[in-house]
Amino acid sequence: PGLVLLMEGADALRTPADLPAFVADGVRVVGPAWRATRYAGGAGEPGPLTDPGRQLLDAMARLEVALDLSHLADEAIAEALARFPGRVVASHANCRALVPGARQLSDAHLRAVADRDGVIGLVLYNRFIRAGWEAGHGKTVTLAELAAHARHVKTTVGARYLALGTDLDGGLGRDDIPRELDSAADLPTIAGALADSGFTSGEIDGVLHGNWRRVLRAIL
Repeated sequence: PGLVLLMEGADALRTPADLPAFVADGVRVVGPAWRATRYAGGAGEPGPLTDPGRQLLDAMARLEVALDLSHLADEAIAEALARFPGRVVASHANCRALVPGARQLSDAHLRAVADRDGVIGLVLYNRFIRAGWEAGHGKTVTLAELAAHARHVKTTVGARYLALGTDLDGGLGRDDIPRELDSAADLPTIAGALADSGFTSGEIDGVLHGNWRRVLRAIL
């Protein structure tokens, strides 16, 4: 097993000039926003890139650091895609077509990630799987509903660009994720839900590990 470090919200960088030191310590992917930062507007706090944000993207391109669209506001995504020439991913985001909201990806965003041969990591947060779910509604969301997001990505851009982006690193509890899952140890269960939704064994292998491996090899 190994780790590839992703910075979610770039405020840890006092200025873009700090980026080389973080890259030297292993950072290979940067998401400029979590809500708004000094670099970009974010979901819930919309806005474009700032001047430091534009400088940061230029520095990321020079150092071949990948761009994570997760949490970026739509205005910032549009500008980032026009400015940044490198690898693009959405490490943890679901489909706006199924669950409206600024934290989800539009079909145009899905196509932009695919155009850069990136991946879209499906989030296990029930609120991002089923529209209208809120804490206290109980463990009612199912993996079949998550598979609907997977089908939408596959239909829109292809299974090659689909992966897992669970967000199970401390932000979600067992009551916030689909009924069939209690912990990260249960992630292989997702394979069955994908199979029931018409994914082939090769496509499932790609979702569970192969597609991230392809992108990480390119990043590294």
